[in-house]
Amino acid sequence: MEAITQEQVRGVLQSAIQAPSADNHHPVRFQLDGSHILVHHTRTAWEQPGYQRVLDLLSLGALAENLAIAASQYGVKADMRLFPDPEQPGLALSIDLQPDVTQADPLWHEIPNRHTSRQFRFRGPPFNVTERAQLDAITYAHPSCTLHWLDTAADRKPVLALMRRAETERFHNPVLHEELFSAIRFDVGWRDTSETGLPPGALGVELPLHGLFSTLRHWPVMRMANRFGAHHFLGLRSCDLPCRLAPNLGVLTVKKTDTASVFEAGRVFQRIWLTTTRLGRVLQPMPASALYALDGADAAGIPKALQQDLAEGWKIHFGSLVPVMLFRTGKAKPPLVTAGRPAIEQFLEKS
Repeated sequence: MEAITQEQVRGVLQSAIQAPSADNHHPVRFQLDGSHILVHHTRTAWEQPGYQRVLDLLSLGALAENLAIAASQYGVKADMRLFPDPEQPGLALSIDLQPDVTQADPLWHEIPNRHTSRQFRFRGPPFNVTERAQLDAITYAHPSCTLHWLDTAADRKPVLALMRRAETERFHNPVLHEELFSAIRFDVGWRDTSETGLPPGALGVELPLHGLFSTLRHWPVMRMANRFGAHHFLGLRSCDLPCRLAPNLGVLTVKKTDTASVFEAGRVFQRIWLTTTRLGRVLQPMPASALYALDGADAAGIPKALQQDLAEGWKIHFGSLVPVMLFRTGKAKPPLVTAGRPAIEQFLEKS
């Protein structure tokens, strides 16, 4: 079996950065040496608590899974080591691309098709028994992860209350408001995409509300609107109702939030998303209520009372298991605008 070519390696890396990230920004650099890849990350304090660390690890896991899937189409196995050198905390992954006799992973076809859909209403029907079995099977090879489905109104009611509280806080808290709106590229307008950040046209905001939503990015305006309950309306509109009406609502949990487990959860979630795409459905990740419940979230601007209430709420529902990702799925028309990605050259370290 022939070794992978440098052109193919670049193609694999281009697929890798098509993985999702919280704000359409992968803070990574790739260093190439033949079939050996080093993945450097801007984060260097991986053991500190807090939700940004978990978000970074989930994104890194999704990137790694895309890389492994893309490499399989060339008959290559990606042998990965997570944080291989304790003296270099910014060195996130060391990857050796090795010839392999296994078949290509069929999910590689879905990597360019996957996107986040934020349309208000997803259509049914829910996943059938066979489709659910395909998705449930993804976690079997990863014992640290469990996939839960909330398909009845009784199951969803307490979870939706937690999700709504967290989403409402994003519009009520000036720190979270800045985090949310700073990722949106209002400069590109509502019809164009962007290689980094979130283009407004991909947010699922209805046409009559474009002007109002743009204005709300200014905190004094948002603060004034909140006096009339705008944050409650936005929490209901952006989270509660879409999840209440979705054909399927899923939760991915881990046994503990150590680095390896959360990284694996990122890989698992990416396979869930790609499989959902292959089944003709769309997906929207909605992790705020899980992330804001994590230890250390208050250091990033989450009110301590909210963090504690969310953590207690999840314990009632899932016991010792810790949610790291919530998502809704269903059918919807392809969006007119999706987020883009830079060319792979922008991520490569110069030799």
